[in-house]
Amino acid sequence: MSNKSLFLPLGMLAAMACPLVAQEAGNDQAALIRQEIQQMRQEYEARIKQMETRIAELEQEQKAVASAPAAPAAAASQSVPPHSHIASSGSSSGGAKAGIASTDVVVPEGFKFEDVTKGFTFNGYFRAGYGVNSEGDTMEAFKAPGAGSKYRLGNEAETYVETDFGYTFPELDLSPGTEFAVHFMPAFVLANSRDDARSDISVRQAYGTAKGVWDAQPEAMFWAGQRYYDRFDVHMTDFYYLDMSGFGGGVEGIDLGIGKLAVAWFGGSIDDYSSDASEVLKETNNKNSLDIRLSDIDVPGGKGMVWLDLAHSDDLSRPNGNNVNVDSSTGAAVGLLYETDVICGGRSRTMVQYGVGAAGNFRSTQADYSFLSLPDDMDPALEVDPDDAWHFRLTQDIIYQPNESWGMQGTFVWDEVDVGSAADSRNSWISGGARAQYNLNDYFSLALEAGVDHVDTFDGVNGNLYKVTFAPQITPGRDVMSRPALRLFATYATWDDDLEGFVAPTSYGMDTDGFSFGVQVEAWW
Repeated sequence: MSNKSLFLPLGMLAAMACPLVAQEAGNDQAALIRQEIQQMRQEYEARIKQMETRIAELEQEQKAVASAPAAPAAAASQSVPPHSHIASSGSSSGGAKAGIASTDVVVPEGFKFEDVTKGFTFNGYFRAGYGVNSEGDTMEAFKAPGAGSKYRLGNEAETYVETDFGYTFPELDLSPGTEFAVHFMPAFVLANSRDDARSDISVRQAYGTAKGVWDAQPEAMFWAGQRYYDRFDVHMTDFYYLDMSGFGGGVEGIDLGIGKLAVAWFGGSIDDYSSDASEVLKETNNKNSLDIRLSDIDVPGGKGMVWLDLAHSDDLSRPNGNNVNVDSSTGAAVGLLYETDVICGGRSRTMVQYGVGAAGNFRSTQADYSFLSLPDDMDPALEVDPDDAWHFRLTQDIIYQPNESWGMQGTFVWDEVDVGSAADSRNSWISGGARAQYNLNDYFSLALEAGVDHVDTFDGVNGNLYKVTFAPQITPGRDVMSRPALRLFATYATWDDDLEGFVAPTSYGMDTDGFSFGVQVEAWW
């Protein structure tokens, strides 16, 4: 038999055997696939069961929250922007008028906002509206000369916006409790009387923070840049009686047992709505300040804070074009703040401040003395010695909300200052006012604000300004600090003869009273 004839039967046998082997291999693969499908089915059934259990738990939690008694509306302090609390150590990620805190929001257990925002935060404040005077022209604000502020309800003639953008770097592999963050806040302002619809832009904040990097002080936070720094204000007048905001750096939240220590160095800030930081504005930025605060101190009935500012400024010649020569100066300022809860709901804050020399204006910036209203052709220029300057201020700020039907804000300010110039250098300002709010229901309310400012200025102007505003408004809640607020307002103001030409001079330069009517929206978040 030839080899060829031998290979032929063997080939036929191999061909017949191949389908049998393939069939057996196919059977094994099918069994393996069926086994994997069965395992996947069991896993998915287990996951679905877990999800159903979790959904049932969340439904029970929501029912428990819905059936819980509502928090008393009297807790007005909970609706105050976070920056206004004494123990906040100046964290301004919410900005001057931040919104509600995360603790005010009910979320499922284990849920993190960072999972949605991916490390980004967005806070802000704005107000906008339009008003007219008694002649139908664009309204003008009523403010007394020499006064540090004005009663703002129905008395703001501009659009103002602050937007704070933050990032917390969630991609970093950091230890629990450690956080790095950056913040950037541009601000926009547009006077309602302008007809070119062009807004001025400035940078209000641009700074970075590091927290949880000091083992001995895990709550301490280091920062550097330009920022709003632990500001204290009267909301109804927008009066910041302690505001050291500016360029610098420091550390805050150091726990000393008796309170929280914060130390910061400031080099001043450009507080004009200009984005180009012009050379003229830079002339008033030659001041250095060391700010030291001990806050969150337990005192009878509330909390206290001690503030110390040490400052030095160099010589200035005609700052911002004003006809003065300013000597160099070293000075200091101190302040005591007391905050307590008010019976029946709310909070009261009182602060006393006194400063001399370069620290006498309670700011990180140096004054340009434009308030002296000196003639441009005066020769020689007026000499100013800040070492002869002093400043006293007493501020009372109260928010009171006894029940859901009504609430109020109130303030009193006594401010005496001598700027140390060779000419008239004394200015006196005393202010008192209140804003009451009556709630018609959960959304509609009626607000009534009345205030008086007494001034005795550097120019020898002496008199009173009286202002009252009625404003129906719509807010999302009954709290006096509930925002957003949409308002319709009517404002009437009258002033003494000695103030004629100084209050709303464009609209009412030859009068001693005036009227405004308009609408406004105000919000923070």
